[in-house]
This record gives sequence, structure tokens and C-alpha cells, in this order.
Amino acid sequence: MHMNPNIRTHPPRKFKHFGCALLALAMMGCGASKPKENVAPPQPGIPSRPADIQGIYRTVHQGLLQLRGNGSFVMIIPEGPGPSGGNYTLSDGTLTVKTDTCGSAIGEYRVEVKGPPEPGQASIVFTPVNDDCGPRKQYLTIDPWVYANS
Repeated sequence: MHMNPNIRTHPPRKFKHFGCALLALAMMGCGASKPKENVAPPQPGIPSRPADIQGIYRTVHQGLLQLRGNGSFVMIIPEGPGPSGGNYTLSDGTLTVKTDTCGSAIGEYRVEVKGPPEPGQASIVFTPVNDDCGPRKQYLTIDPWVYANS
């Protein structure tokens, strides 16, 4: 039996390459299950440095606390003194804080992270050691600060 040289028995190469590219794109899409987050949730226990607790936290009373890894922060208490900012240091569970609404008063707190390291479940609890600024002490300690997706 003689075969005709003009009859193709395999698909053209351009379709073969198109199929491979389509398959590669489909496989890449399968790995994109969750967008990357800016900051990881805090781990339970006693944090030792600012990077261990950086992120955005909220209270049940609509308070907002953004702790940055560089030691700066913003706290917004809608039903209280409003927005304030400042700087903090954190070393082995001891947080030292200075805010723009408390003059030269420096506060010292023990910090503990509780709950699983998930948004809406991890929380920070501040326990006052020494702070002469009443409003700051009240609003940092009145409720747990729950980690929000940052």
C-alpha cells in the first residue's frame, strides 16, 4: 500500500503549541487560590519585637489600631479621644508607648497574643504596668484588639 505524501496524519504544529500554552495557563490559574497579604497574623504567646505584632487590629467598640513594624502606630477611637499616633518599642513582651495625645507621658504594658493566628481570631491583650495617661490606658486595655486582615 502506497501512502499519499500530501495527506497529514498528525495535527499541524501550530495547534500543538497552542494546546500546550493553553494547558500551561490553566495550570497557573489553579495555584492562585489566595491573594498575598501584606502582613502575617501574629503568633500566640509573648511577642518579642514590633514585627511580631505589626498589622491592623479592631475592637468590638469600633476602635482601630495599626501597629507598624517600624515602631510607629495609629489608634482611632471613635467614641473616645478620636485619632492619635505615636511610637512604641517592644522587647520580650514589654511595650513602651508614647502618643501625641498624652504629652510626655510614656506608658508601659505587658503584651500577649491570644488565639489561633488567623484574622478575626488572633488578639492582642495589653496589661498596664505603668501609664499616667488615663485615656490611653483606658482605650488600650478596655477590649482585646482583634487582628483584622491587613
